[in-house]
Amino acid sequence: MTTSHPEGPGVGRRAVLKYTAAGVVGVGAAALTQSAAGASAPSSAGEDAALQRLYRDALDEGGGLVVWAGGSVPTQEDQTRQAFIAAFPGIDINITVRYSTEHTGLIDRQLVLGGLEPDLVQLQTLHDFESWKARNVLLPYRPPGAREVFAKYRDPDDTFIGIAVPSFGRVYNRALLTAGQAPRDAVDFLAPAFRDKIVIPDPTTDDAPLYAFYLVTQKYGLRYLEQFMEQRPLIVANSPAANAALASGQRTASLANIGPLSPAPGSPIQYAVPRTDQFMSWPRTAAIFRAARHPAAAKLYVAWQLSVARQRIVLQWPSRRDVPAPTGWQSISHYNSPMTGFREFIRDRAEVERYRAIVKTFIAPTS
Repeated sequence: MTTSHPEGPGVGRRAVLKYTAAGVVGVGAAALTQSAAGASAPSSAGEDAALQRLYRDALDEGGGLVVWAGGSVPTQEDQTRQAFIAAFPGIDINITVRYSTEHTGLIDRQLVLGGLEPDLVQLQTLHDFESWKARNVLLPYRPPGAREVFAKYRDPDDTFIGIAVPSFGRVYNRALLTAGQAPRDAVDFLAPAFRDKIVIPDPTTDDAPLYAFYLVTQKYGLRYLEQFMEQRPLIVANSPAANAALASGQRTASLANIGPLSPAPGSPIQYAVPRTDQFMSWPRTAAIFRAARHPAAAKLYVAWQLSVARQRIVLQWPSRRDVPAPTGWQSISHYNSPMTGFREFIRDRAEVERYRAIVKTFIAPTS
């Protein structure tokens, strides 16, 4: 629909936005920076200027953007969408959340038959990015700040890049357990006190918690799964469901789950890393397709996600080396989490499915 504007012919809302882009981006970045006040970080002045240029380009190409994001809850990226719209008015961004494996099947179908819907993706299935790169369907792009991203989290040819670092570690209800009482290593969960007190997202339906259990059984052996199941854990569909069980007090601790490094005020959800065990983490990875209908807006989105302001407010760890982790935490590289372990694990699909089949013989979901 076209709407007339009082500015006169040829000077509509998009034109006004185009010429005020610099001010809007500056305000958006400043607002994000203020929301993360207290942590030191490098200057983002150069990044702001780059974002302004990309914003103007995105408006010039039509102001649309379609993002497909991996996740377990359709509303999972609502805050991301709202923040992007606030920073870049006039860009009509649509973010669709599905499990990464569901996205990749649809994308591969559309790449063959035509009609590719997403301009860019941000997914957990890291091996798919390697496959798409080999098929030459990804658009190389090096956003501002890319050189500060850990080398293990980015493609040297700039076809994909990690925009944040989530992980599946230990999570507990801090209103019911002290830090000293909370189980940290996998063997701690076998204590009598945690019988009927554990909740986990189903590891047989998601490669991330599956790999978390793989690391446990690599250290303790498959016998551990027998002992773990004797604790009668509640097995739920996904991490949001596991955290809901923790927050309600129905269960008190989770062996393989995700939670914010800085808990929200009033929330009992506390994330922790193991004392000696390895735990899984991975770069949430983004890439733009060559067939993208809105390549400039897609570049703007990736650059924005890697900006200092955004990196300072990620749920867990930033993917940039020069942006500090939340207060009280160190860089992800400091912890006992193999930085390329998940990529290597899911790359071998035969091994993944073999291990999944084994785990299924132990684990029967309870909800």
